[in-house]
Amino acid sequence: MKNYLKIISLGGFGNVTKNMYVYETEKDIIIVDCGVGFPEEEMLGVDLVIPDISYLLPKKDKIRALFLSHGHDDHIGALPYLLPKLPDRLPIFAPRWAKGLVEDKLSEFGMIPNIEEVTEGKRVRVSDFSVEFIKVTHSIPDTLHLIIETPIGRIYHAADFKLDLSPVMGSPANQDLIRQVGEKGVLCLLSDCLNAENLGFTPPEAKLEEVWEREISDCPGKFMVTTMSSNISRLKQAIDVSLKHGRKIVLVGRSIEKNTLLAQKLKYFSYPKETFIPKKIINRFPPNSLTLLVAGSQGQVGSAMERLVNGEIEEIKIKPGDKVVFSSDSIPGNEIPIYNLIDNIYRLGAEVAYSDASGPLHVSGHGSQGDLGKLMELLKPKYLIPIGGNYRHMVAYRRLAEKNGFKRNQVIILDGGNTVIFRQDGSLDLKEKIAVGQVMVDALGVGDVGNVVLRDRQILAEEGVVVAILPISQQSHKLEDEPEVISRGFVYIKENFELLNEAREGVKKMFKSQGLSDHRLIRQNVQGFLEKFFFDKTGRRPMVLVVIIEI
Repeated sequence: MKNYLKIISLGGFGNVTKNMYVYETEKDIIIVDCGVGFPEEEMLGVDLVIPDISYLLPKKDKIRALFLSHGHDDHIGALPYLLPKLPDRLPIFAPRWAKGLVEDKLSEFGMIPNIEEVTEGKRVRVSDFSVEFIKVTHSIPDTLHLIIETPIGRIYHAADFKLDLSPVMGSPANQDLIRQVGEKGVLCLLSDCLNAENLGFTPPEAKLEEVWEREISDCPGKFMVTTMSSNISRLKQAIDVSLKHGRKIVLVGRSIEKNTLLAQKLKYFSYPKETFIPKKIINRFPPNSLTLLVAGSQGQVGSAMERLVNGEIEEIKIKPGDKVVFSSDSIPGNEIPIYNLIDNIYRLGAEVAYSDASGPLHVSGHGSQGDLGKLMELLKPKYLIPIGGNYRHMVAYRRLAEKNGFKRNQVIILDGGNTVIFRQDGSLDLKEKIAVGQVMVDALGVGDVGNVVLRDRQILAEEGVVVAILPISQQSHKLEDEPEVISRGFVYIKENFELLNEAREGVKKMFKSQGLSDHRLIRQNVQGFLEKFFFDKTGRRPMVLVVIIEI
């Protein structure tokens, strides 16, 4: 298959997170982004979900470079886990803030990346590919779009963006430059579509300044703000309004501390040293002179915000008169832990400001229909592929494109492991599909938790476990003593003594009637008997473990 360009999403099309895109020709591969996803509710004990790169492993010798569009975790967070599986010293190209975050993140894993900073106008030539960059606006600084020149045509890769005309940091997107790209001809636009259902343009970050003023003005106690720790422009707004009101800043949570320090080191903002005080001395200051920037806006278990609400941070207690501001949208699936946090903050007597109750306290970093339509208008691509959204967002993007004059067959909606192949003769191939399984990270384990393990965890969580301990003679292979049947998380032993005793008697009868000598068959038969017994008696299916002790 010669003279082709294949585009693949290793995180799966129709997925908001796990952003990782592959551009492949006959002899070369480049990768765009390498992000994590967040575990679904049923993924018990799982910390992160990362893209499945099994497609790439047999093609390692074709991989030439990795490009990062910006510094959010759903675009860079999988690097510590996947970079060791990619070619040694793979060149990485990233904008300044993303580069700083990546270097900091990888240093915790003892890794030093081969990473180079790129800016608007820079060109990187990688064999079959030539990549240029356009600076756009998002919810964090230094977000880039990629212009990818290929043997088949020009691709415009538009990861997360909005057309903010008054960004808190940096300058607006250069729409004239984007128009010039369109005038040269664009084969395909891959575009962020997460807000394709929203009318108009996404509001600018600067609009929040009046909101910060409103919320801090009527706070008689500690003013607490939780947002994404990489969103340093939002942190800057909170710090600026706090200084205006004579408050000191307390950083709470490792990611907030690290990113604020990094932002100052890289000169994104600069404040006098006395602006910040350590949390261990906050009791020396009156509550109305303090602002706390707290990590954990998504209600993550073990985050600083969760520990603070649970009273686990010794130096800080939430009290009446305090106010907590949630200045971030919930990632899909995180709504329940966030609302639980809000409920518990109210129980402590503090006030909570969040978008559902207080009006906009966050502006999205993703373009709405106005932003998305403007990019279509400037680029005039032959084809469009919506990315970075769920399936409903992709369908909304197609409707928007049709309203903007594109035909339905120009908008390619891909799902899961679907791929698109552009050929030199102008034809398209949408038939190929690759496996895009979920690789789960649990503590130090990467990929060692799969569906079978999750199913077992689900059973343990919902039904409990029963352990049958069988003392068996080495010579006769018969029960040498009374079997033990122990319940944990299934039934309360003191109130269900008769049930467990009946289960023991049933096991004893099995041995008398069957006369088994093979330990594997003994375990299998006892497990089968107890599973059926407990289901018949209780309607529940606990996990049954059989332990044989030879005497």
